[in-house]
Amino acid sequence: HNFDIRKNLLEYDDVMNQQRKTIYALRRQILEGTYVPLLSEGELKAGKRAEVPTASGKHTVDSLAPEIRSVLGRLAEFLTRQQQPPQPDGTPTPPVTVPLDPVRFRSEMYRLFGAYPEVTGLVEDRVATLDRLAREVASSLIQQRERLLDMSEEVLQELVDETCPENAHAEEWDIEGLKAGVKERFGFEPTIKTKGLLERDKLAGMVWNQIEKIIEAREEEWHGLPNLLRFFRYFLLEEIDQRWIEHLKNMEALREGIGLRGYGQKDPKQEYKKEGFVIFGAMMASISRNLCTKLYHVQVARDESEAAARQMAEKAAARRPRPTIESGGGSAQVQEPGKPQPVRREANKVGRNDPCPCGSGKKYKKCHGATL
Repeated sequence: HNFDIRKNLLEYDDVMNQQRKTIYALRRQILEGTYVPLLSEGELKAGKRAEVPTASGKHTVDSLAPEIRSVLGRLAEFLTRQQQPPQPDGTPTPPVTVPLDPVRFRSEMYRLFGAYPEVTGLVEDRVATLDRLAREVASSLIQQRERLLDMSEEVLQELVDETCPENAHAEEWDIEGLKAGVKERFGFEPTIKTKGLLERDKLAGMVWNQIEKIIEAREEEWHGLPNLLRFFRYFLLEEIDQRWIEHLKNMEALREGIGLRGYGQKDPKQEYKKEGFVIFGAMMASISRNLCTKLYHVQVARDESEAAARQMAEKAAARRPRPTIESGGGSAQVQEPGKPQPVRREANKVGRNDPCPCGSGKKYKKCHGATL
């Protein structure tokens, strides 16, 4: 009897463990700045293999790498200059050169770009290593942008399915409902020309083209792709953490009440698995919806966008994987991967209005702070 009880508990726990693995893997990818799009069942049957995206919109590794290389070079130079206290008469003292700390460099690179490639070789061959890192960071930005596009497209498709069902004729489509849904999720009312429009794919494509233009406009408004992606990572991690806690409570409630299904001639364990799958899918969909609502509606003053994005980057960095996470969904504990480690500041942060550590006498925001 006790063996059967333990077996049942393990079967219930297995459902939660699979969901944990999925959410932890997603969270780690976001923290590391990686993304490999999932293939559809048809693509898998056709023998297609999942590939890391190499381009996103107008961006390619080749187009992004030069600017990133320039930033990384200036970052390395900045981190090797240590500000000295002024002389007794107030005369500025020239900074001294110190060895480049790869750990600190990697942390700052992560804060800037949300990418966490290995920095092996940085001390031994700085030039070649920075060349490599620039391309790896560029690849990470493209992957992050593609994740944003795919999540946005999923939200749009959900709206199209709700307002323009596949089995409904074009004249039965709720175009006004679609416009309202797009405005709620993406912050604008799309232009939809319905004359001669009979296919849902064309309808979705018409709206999607406008969403892509919104994304491109945000990149310009927020001074580049890295700043847009900082907001994206921050909101996405926030949603995952909040929705996952709610999900654990929902699964615990399901588990407590599922035993009653046995009275209805249904297998409680199978019902738990089926309903747990539905609840998990609903949680993932809500993450995407809420992400879009936050990201596409946030308004940042033009001269504050970079500072706000960096503040969010630091908050997101504080969410890096914890060693152990427990839940009410079962007794198992799942260890988070040990790498990457939390980003910790190695030195006091220089305020934007403080003197630049390089000793130029200028304010930090007008000197090296303007280049990073």
